[in-house]
Amino acid sequence: MGRYDRSIKIAFDKTSGEILDADEVFDITKDAFQIRKKYHEKNLLLSCCECEQDLMVSGSKYDRLHFKHKPGHGYCILADGKLTPQEHERFTEILKSKESDRHKELKNKIGELLKNVPDVDVDTISIDSTFIIKEDGKRKPDVYCKFQGKELVFEIQLSDLPLSYILSRYEFYKRHGMHLIWILDNFDIHNQGTLERDIKYLTEYENFFKLDEKSNTLRLECEYKFPFLTDDNRILTKWLKKSVSLSELKFDNEVFQAFFYDFGDNKAKAEVLQKQKAEEIKESERKRLEQKKLERAERKANDLVAKIADFRKRKMLIFNAISSEVSEMNNLEIETLNKVLSFKGKITAGKPPLIKWIDEAQQNDVAFLEFILKTKEIELDINTVDDTGKTPLQAIFQNENIHKTLPILSLLQAGYELTENDNLTLSELLGRQEISVTDFHIFKICNNLTDRNLVPNAYHFSKLLFIIESARQNELIAFNFTGNKWISFANNAIQHYSEYWEYIELAFKRFGLWDRLIQLDTKATFQKKVEQFYSNIPKQEYDFDEVFNDLYPELEYTL
Repeated sequence: MGRYDRSIKIAFDKTSGEILDADEVFDITKDAFQIRKKYHEKNLLLSCCECEQDLMVSGSKYDRLHFKHKPGHGYCILADGKLTPQEHERFTEILKSKESDRHKELKNKIGELLKNVPDVDVDTISIDSTFIIKEDGKRKPDVYCKFQGKELVFEIQLSDLPLSYILSRYEFYKRHGMHLIWILDNFDIHNQGTLERDIKYLTEYENFFKLDEKSNTLRLECEYKFPFLTDDNRILTKWLKKSVSLSELKFDNEVFQAFFYDFGDNKAKAEVLQKQKAEEIKESERKRLEQKKLERAERKANDLVAKIADFRKRKMLIFNAISSEVSEMNNLEIETLNKVLSFKGKITAGKPPLIKWIDEAQQNDVAFLEFILKTKEIELDINTVDDTGKTPLQAIFQNENIHKTLPILSLLQAGYELTENDNLTLSELLGRQEISVTDFHIFKICNNLTDRNLVPNAYHFSKLLFIIESARQNELIAFNFTGNKWISFANNAIQHYSEYWEYIELAFKRFGLWDRLIQLDTKATFQKKVEQFYSNIPKQEYDFDEVFNDLYPELEYTL
């Protein structure tokens, strides 16, 4: 047997109180002879430094001496055959260290100080003197006591421990409901060795303990990992140190570990705060960007308002550049523009802005009025009267300095609804011949449009609309035919509006005029024109479709 094959490297000599090193005493012939002689003379009482069971001196077939547990011995980690040669070496060093002066000093200090700790059962304190014997083995902790009804064991370590040793101690005490506290004497938290790393990751708490020898009472110096959030919302950790009493420790009854600071729990809380802060940062960034957009929109709105004022001051006849700029604005910019303009709800000297502009307008101001009315993005009180009850339409007719038709069409296109007073005014103006018959009727027709964007189209098709309205109202609208006026009217329609005859014929038939025309057509002039039309049908146009369907949904014409 080679020297590195011995499983039990050391033995305790109960007679002398010394520790015998097998690799030293058995490899020196003279010492080996003396040891063997004393053992056989029963003058040498040997025990295992780990389990304290009796050992014997045994030889191999090569006459190599070694220490060995006696037959029928109980469990001992040194005898179970599971340790590697390297682990045997380290385990032996641990056992030797347990007999060092420093090890004895620390365990005695802890044991003595425990006697004065409140809630410690003094009668239970054991300083390296009592085995904890269970069915699955036995362990002799450096210090044992009961504190607040809990069983505590203190294990003092001065050097690296094999992971198997750590786990065997930890699992044994855990199985039997005992809280294990490792007391590490010499370690560098910032340059951790195997021992520190193994103990640290055994639980989630990552607390290191050593005896606080500056205190006259039992206090442990705890170094623990502390998670924190940086200004840029990153989670970092740093090691903090605090001297704590036993009463300041918490005890985990699932993993049976004592701890002062719960790293895992506080890290989880830090992660929650990190998410909250991330949302706050996100929201703050969103608000910052919104504020930036708002400021940009305000600058754009102020620039545009200044440009509108400049165009108006210079009596510009074309506002297309500004209209185009407004049409390209986004919702925020449009909203901001209207806040800057503040036309809606505004009253100056008893007049809303629109009536004030109309009252003060000259002909070269009409372009501005049309721009304001046709720019649908600009919010304006179209239907508001002034404090005398005057409507915008009445204001237009009362202003002798401007032409009427285009401003009124623009007003209607903007969504203006004719009032009873407006209708009365139009009738009075028509009676005094201060308004043309065509304007009178087209204004009324445009007022009936659902989609006011179609006002220009309706004005363009005014003659065609007068034909259909004549059929609908059973009265000639804007036509002055005499004699057999309905036949003259119908002949005019089929002759001059043949490309839209499909719409006209549909209206004539649905409104009941067709049969009447046949009765009135005593000379068959109309019927001949119809026959001629169908013998050589001209190409039909359908650009009237939107206006027709909007005004006469009951006649809706589909292609």
